[in-house]
Amino acid sequence: MRPVPIKEIDKPKHKEWFNRRCELARMEREKAWNRWRRNRRPNH
Repeated sequence: MRPVPIKEIDKPKHKEWFNRRCELARMEREKAWNRWRRNRRPNH
């Protein structure tokens, strides 16, 4: 077994955190967008 760099070990955790953060941001953005759209045309 060859030694695995610390970067390789650290990557999956960072990716998971990044994905979770992106998902939260996307949900917030969709919520805000829906609210804005509802306010723009209330008859729709």
